[in-house]
Amino acid sequence: MTSLLDPSSRSLVFAVVSVFVVVCLMLCVITGADEDDRALVRSDSRRLRSWQQGIAMGGDTTTVATVTVLVGMVAVSGFDGLGVMLGSLLGVVLFLVLLVEPLRRHASLTAADLLDARGSGGRAVRLSWGAVTLLVCFPLLVVQLVVVGNVAAALIGQPGLRTGCIVLIGCVMTALAVIGGIRGTGVVMIAKSVITLPVLVVTAVLVLHRFGGDPGRLLDAAAHGSHLGEAYLRPGGYTGDGWVGAVNRIGQMFGMSLATLAMPAVLMRAISTKSPRGARIAGRWMLGELVLLYGALAVVGVGAAALVGEVLRESGPAAQVFTPLVLGRALDHGGVLVAALACVLFLTALAAVVDVTLAAGMALGRDVLGTSGTPAGRRPSGRADGATSRWSAAATGVVASVVAVVAADWNLVVLSTLWLAICGAALAPVLLYAVYWPGFTARGALWCLWGAAALSIAALVLSPYTSGTPGSLFPGHDFKVWDVTIPGLVTAPAGFLLGWLGSVTDRRRSSNGRRAQGTSERAGDRERELGSV
Repeated sequence: MTSLLDPSSRSLVFAVVSVFVVVCLMLCVITGADEDDRALVRSDSRRLRSWQQGIAMGGDTTTVATVTVLVGMVAVSGFDGLGVMLGSLLGVVLFLVLLVEPLRRHASLTAADLLDARGSGGRAVRLSWGAVTLLVCFPLLVVQLVVVGNVAAALIGQPGLRTGCIVLIGCVMTALAVIGGIRGTGVVMIAKSVITLPVLVVTAVLVLHRFGGDPGRLLDAAAHGSHLGEAYLRPGGYTGDGWVGAVNRIGQMFGMSLATLAMPAVLMRAISTKSPRGARIAGRWMLGELVLLYGALAVVGVGAAALVGEVLRESGPAAQVFTPLVLGRALDHGGVLVAALACVLFLTALAAVVDVTLAAGMALGRDVLGTSGTPAGRRPSGRADGATSRWSAAATGVVASVVAVVAADWNLVVLSTLWLAICGAALAPVLLYAVYWPGFTARGALWCLWGAAALSIAALVLSPYTSGTPGSLFPGHDFKVWDVTIPGLVTAPAGFLLGWLGSVTDRRRSSNGRRAQGTSERAGDRERELGSV
């Protein structure tokens, strides 16, 4: 894979990426230099517009795994990869319909504010929410850094420089998150989307043009190129057959939808919009961007199966990360398209690292560290929020870079499945219960957060991802108890069940329900006032 770029193409990639990083750094300094510490997380007079926030939210949902691993999954497995895209889009629709306006109405800085406003919060719940959010953000950060480090080293042609690439990229992106805050990182996300979306759409158009604009010919060629035949268009290529495959497929769709609903970086963006109405507008822009993006990625993945399926099979699973680049080489031997797609991979990973680092820093600074030494029922001051969150974001980025170096040779699918499982089983049920169930209590939130997180970790520890197969983390051991690799069908319902069980057994349930109802009525008055903003 090191021969994908010739020297001139490499120079173009590095020039574009360097310009992007420098421009984003300047924009972050310009937008963040005159803001105080509180403006890291909120600045009423300097917010991005709703449509800008929507584009940034769409960028938060698009990680480097979306552009690389997901495209590779479509190319190799067919239907199952397309199912992941559909699950993500369904999650965005649910977020837009069920959560985006109530979240903005009740939360001021982080999603834990929503729990306080609805009567199911408290110091312990806030701390737990922040800790579980870190459990979601940290594996996601590590995956982004490892993938972009691998791609950078391969494009340079020096695999031994992978460690240096990971550390350098991690430090630069952490600096962008700390300097820029919500507004600055939003500018980074918008700049990334302006570059990546047109490149992917053009690539999809070139794929369709290669087959005369006939989707039927494209699908037939993909089925032949993947060597799966008609099975390419049927489920089971990635998730497996039998009851295990069914559990994996349903868990994949269910878990992906709920995880997209509760991604910390997306929640952070929704809270920072100007009003509930502005949050709804941002959600619509987010959905429109992702429909166009996933449509292009689906065509790119199917095109890769049709044109370079043989190459991908011979190269093995590790080559899936480079699927867009391999396809670019098949479509354009001159190297311009490969260079453009390489820039897409870099920029997607860099932007994702920036926003996830900021979301993790806010969770650590506001919800975890901000609760210590603060009397119960009181929130830490805004200036303390900003200062602590800045230092927390810096520490999170540095530690994530170190862990990414250690985990560079791990099976990244395990880490991706981990953060998706915890996000969908722990964070999403708590948010939905807090908004739509007045009887939801602090005990229910704690049981759901910690119980679902522990169950998600246990489900992966006891799966083939960890032991029992050559591709496991510990291939020399076998302590797996089931063959399911995507546990969303088990962990997500368990999270809802734990939240319900903890609430119905809480003696304070009735008083919390009355308090939440009164808070909802007051919030309704505030929303009507803000509706005209």
